[in-house]
Amino acid sequence: MTPRILRSWWSFPVTVVIIALICAGAWMLVQGFSDEQSTVEDDAQIQLEEPPDKAEVEDMQIEALDGDFQVPSVGLDTGLESMTEVNGAINPPGLHNGYVVRNHGTPDHPERGTTYVAIHSVQGAELPGNTLIDVDAGTAAVETGESVTLQDRDYTVTDSYTVSKTDISGDDRVWADEPGRLVILTCLQRASGRSADNVVIEAVAN
Repeated sequence: MTPRILRSWWSFPVTVVIIALICAGAWMLVQGFSDEQSTVEDDAQIQLEEPPDKAEVEDMQIEALDGDFQVPSVGLDTGLESMTEVNGAINPPGLHNGYVVRNHGTPDHPERGTTYVAIHSVQGAELPGNTLIDVDAGTAAVETGESVTLQDRDYTVTDSYTVSKTDISGDDRVWADEPGRLVILTCLQRASGRSADNVVIEAVAN
């Protein structure tokens, strides 16, 4: 079975890993605002474009995890849950927490391989995932050398880059399985228009 990465606003098949991340497959239920206007603060105004149905959420087996997901340099400090990829897609049901992907990488033994964390970002919103991106610069907001905490493990950022959503499935940088490696996935939003790229932040355990 081939994985896919669900991205903001649309999805595409991949040939490397079954990972589908709708990082910002969401839209704002706000009338009368241009893409450049105002930010959305009410979750009721945000809706995933392809929300998982009840059966899919049950199959994800969402579980709360102890500890937090923190990137102090950008002010990200949120909770963690774990989820299973379902039907070739990683589509977190919530907007605020980070989601450790249970059936990809080695999250139960992070010292042995890569741990993947998916978090939503949404255009014009103030969500935890949005702190990871610099919309004006078109890059990640997190720089090399900055710290990340995932549960009780500390990491140092080693790289961050954007990957076109049409190319990410074959990008060996993203899917490399390496001991003590952390990969954070979200979508790079734009001031206007749909997200066309993913942001990938890599870190290594201290």
